[in-house]
Amino acid sequence: MKLSIQEKVGYGLGDTASNLVWATLVSFIMIYYTDVFGISAAAAGSLFLFARAFDGVTDFAMGAIADRTRSRWGKFRPYLLWMCLPLAGVTVLTFTVPDFDPTGKLLYAWVTYNLLMAVYTAINIPYSALSGVMTDDTMERTGLNSWRMVLAQAGGFIVNGATLPLVQHFGKGDAAHGYQLTAALFGMIAVCLFLICFATTRERVQPPPGSSNPLIQDIRALFSDIHWRIIFLVGLLDLTFIIIRAGSLLYHARYVLALDESRTTLYLLLGNIGFILGAALTRPVTASFGKKRVFIAAHVLMALSAGVVFWLPPSLLGWIFALQFLHAFAAGWNAVLFFSMIADTADHLEWKAHTRATGLVFSATTCAQKIGMGIGGAVAGLILTRSGYVANAIQSPAASHGILLLVSLIPAIGFLLVAMLLLRYSLTESICRHIREDLAARRTA
Repeated sequence: MKLSIQEKVGYGLGDTASNLVWATLVSFIMIYYTDVFGISAAAAGSLFLFARAFDGVTDFAMGAIADRTRSRWGKFRPYLLWMCLPLAGVTVLTFTVPDFDPTGKLLYAWVTYNLLMAVYTAINIPYSALSGVMTDDTMERTGLNSWRMVLAQAGGFIVNGATLPLVQHFGKGDAAHGYQLTAALFGMIAVCLFLICFATTRERVQPPPGSSNPLIQDIRALFSDIHWRIIFLVGLLDLTFIIIRAGSLLYHARYVLALDESRTTLYLLLGNIGFILGAALTRPVTASFGKKRVFIAAHVLMALSAGVVFWLPPSLLGWIFALQFLHAFAAGWNAVLFFSMIADTADHLEWKAHTRATGLVFSATTCAQKIGMGIGGAVAGLILTRSGYVANAIQSPAASHGILLLVSLIPAIGFLLVAMLLLRYSLTESICRHIREDLAARRTA
């Protein structure tokens, strides 16, 4: 099941499309809500926490639905076709500021943001699960997810490099109008890329007839699998601390480092460039050292590159930029290997429990990520509020210190915890090879 470059690129463009929405939420939604939309950091954090918890439930449901979908295009590909236009439309609604009173605005934010998360789930869960059925070769999966993460960062590169200039260009001084038109542009591009992804990919891994179990039986098998439980916790902790840091970078650039718009954009783009290089090099590094070792090393590097920033004064801007690049480089390894190892976990579940539940495995794991995003957003909002953050103003020493903690020591501690957790993961390359060969024999029989 070797994949052509065309199919890998086509699949990766699906995450370029996803990241035009996702990266906008990660990098800009908090500061959009506090500085443009007009709600407090604490209110935004509460919204994120509820939305992610709700999203976790919809993730499970979407995975189960996708596993049981039957169409001429397969189980997972059809959702790229069906859900791309709704995703674009709801993204625009989320980045629209209504002429309501404060209570009405808060209600509007709750409705549109939760609706966006539901629609994003409906397209992204099947998209992620698709990588698990395009090939059963573990190194091909690593290569496929390398292309995915490189092209995902192309979307992130566009978002981080173009959002602020586009908001200024479209808005002409009206940030609310600028964000709305920028979201519309990103949405139209995303629709085109999802359609390309749909047209260029194929589903090949087909479970033997009669291998599907009742949903409750699949869930029991899932929770009994130690490797899935570890990956679930990794996803939960990873996204908690990734969101804490990523969602605070713009505050750090604007209020602590006092960067102008061009240098703020460079600060964000360095992260995209580092991530792309790290993701592109994941397969050869993994071939030499193995997935588990590289995964652990990625988290140690992420912890060190974040933690050191706490002790660097803003005058050492070159070092801060270099550490931002190094952090993103290691994050590229992390992202590629995480999704590759989810697919390996789905194979292990099929091998052990005799059920193929790729959509459920991916959705349950991304559920952990969504919950982590909610916790991370809530923690960041709480710390900003407690430290005395005031939107569009010179920050107090306490507020600046709180922002600095959010981009340095707090995520550093979290990434070290994940590295220690990964020591218990035991699906090595040789074990995955044995599982793959055994499953292939079952399917042939």
